[in-house]
Amino acid sequence: MPMIREEDFGTEASGAPSDDYCTHCYQGGAYTWPGASIDEMAAFGGAILSRMYEIPPERATAFVREQLSCLKRWAGREVAACGSCGMPLARDEDAGTEADGSRSAEYCVYCYRDGAFTEPDLTREEAVRKYAPMMAADLEMPLEGAEEMVRQHLSTLPRWRE
Repeated sequence: MPMIREEDFGTEASGAPSDDYCTHCYQGGAYTWPGASIDEMAAFGGAILSRMYEIPPERATAFVREQLSCLKRWAGREVAACGSCGMPLARDEDAGTEADGSRSAEYCVYCYRDGAFTEPDLTREEAVRKYAPMMAADLEMPLEGAEEMVRQHLSTLPRWRE
C-alpha cells in the first residue's frame, strides 16, 4: 500500500518502521495475516487501491499482485527495484549498466546505461508527466489519480528524494 505518512509503515519487533511492509501487512515484526496467500493479499490491497484511486477492482488487484510478487515474502528473496522508476530488477537483463559494463544494482536498463542516467536532466515532475499516462492507461484509471500515485512512488526512490 502507499507508504506516505509515518503511520502507513508497518513496524519491526523493535518498534522501528519497516522498510518493506505497510501497516496493513506487518506489525511488531510479524505479518498481520500470516496464512494469507498472495492472491488474498492482492484482493485486500486491490480493494483499497480501487477505492483510493478509482481503479477498476480487477485492474487494482492485478497491479497489487504484481507488486507483492517482488516482496521477499512471496519471491523468496529480496528483489531490488530501480532507484529512478521503481521497476523491479528481477532478472539480470533488467539492470542498467555501470561505466565499466557491469550490471547496476540500483537502476534499470531504461533509466541507466554506461554509468549515467539515460535522461540526466529529467526532473521529478517531468517523470510524473511521462509515467502517469502509461499507468492511467494500463490501470484504466483517471490521469489525476495516476499522477498522484506516480508522484508519491517517485518520492520514495533514491533519485527523487528531497
